[in-house]
Amino acid sequence: MRKQQKRVALIGLPILQSVNNLSNAAIARYAEGVGNWQFILSAESTVNAFRYLRTLDCDGAIVRVTTPAMRREALRVRCPVVNVSSWLENPGVVTVRHDYGTIGRQAAEHFLEKGYRRFGCVTSPGGWFIQARLNAFLETLRARGLKAANFVLRKGPASADEFTLHTNPIPDGERRRFGEWVRNLQPPAALMLTDDWDAPALMELCREAGLEIPRDLVVISTGVHSEIMPFCKPSLTAAQEDQLSQARMTVDTLTALMAGKAAAKSINEVPPLGIVERESTATMAIEDREVAHAVEFIRSHAGDGINVSDVIGRARISRVTLERHFREITGETMHDYIIHQKVRRVQELLLEQPQRSLQSIAKLCGFPDRRRLNQVFRRVAAKSPANWRRAQPGAQDLL
Repeated sequence: MRKQQKRVALIGLPILQSVNNLSNAAIARYAEGVGNWQFILSAESTVNAFRYLRTLDCDGAIVRVTTPAMRREALRVRCPVVNVSSWLENPGVVTVRHDYGTIGRQAAEHFLEKGYRRFGCVTSPGGWFIQARLNAFLETLRARGLKAANFVLRKGPASADEFTLHTNPIPDGERRRFGEWVRNLQPPAALMLTDDWDAPALMELCREAGLEIPRDLVVISTGVHSEIMPFCKPSLTAAQEDQLSQARMTVDTLTALMAGKAAAKSINEVPPLGIVERESTATMAIEDREVAHAVEFIRSHAGDGINVSDVIGRARISRVTLERHFREITGETMHDYIIHQKVRRVQELLLEQPQRSLQSIAKLCGFPDRRRLNQVFRRVAAKSPANWRRAQPGAQDLL
């Protein structure tokens, strides 16, 4: 017998509109399969929307509480409510949000694993979660006896409900102040951004200051907005929040509340999937500048069909010296490093463009054909490209 349908309202999640995101779509898909829900309202997140919610005959609601006024209204709603916004540290109602402390710690660990020992942070204006990311990053460094220079960006904070790219630009005075500050980061150094709204401008200012990314300065963001990423040059390494797990936890939590069960915790935090490496950290902390240039060249051109002779041809030291130093520092021969970088690019494309054919990926990554790609990929990753793709977190949900 099919379970009785539940009437659920949504505030701040445009599931019933033409535009949605991965998390919203996952909530809709998962809710239909698990809870047999009927969505009876999909409204923007406003105080009036919460007031209107009190007049509806519904079993529960998933909402985004982004202001103290909304919090007051959410507490007056008679049906069970689950909040999925992180904008307020204490939203007052049962909440499912991302674990920002773990995000900051993972960013620091990503840098440390690459051998970096000089760090900078850019603290953007914003909610409490900005400081949570920063504190966890700094605490992870302190545990290793390290510290980071901090630049506090002085500008108006972004709004939770009214912010788009370029609507809140960095003032000229702040641009000059940042340029002077970042010049003091001695290469090779690592820069953590607490949010990515200003990442395109900040990365450009780094280049204007004479710091090439990632050769001199690697950059990572602990806050990610998909609409910003295409504007970041080079592509920006960033934390990956687990939106699918947040969706499942949200549905499970509301289902339990609608069944009359008390919430075990008022704040439920979802660990991130990890750091997704892109071009902005695609190197290591290498004091030997000839080896650093060789690594940068390989990472930038591995998909162009380069070989060891191409790398040697750009060096200012002998082949024997470069090959010896390269292996001592990276732990790999240049030939193996080139192969591994080709496979890394294949893996990026498998995740970012899952509909692209393997033959097309082979050409983009410097392999003569799909057969050769399969052979090399199996040798390096111990799986076929297709099986590797299926094994990644969330892959089945995105197919």
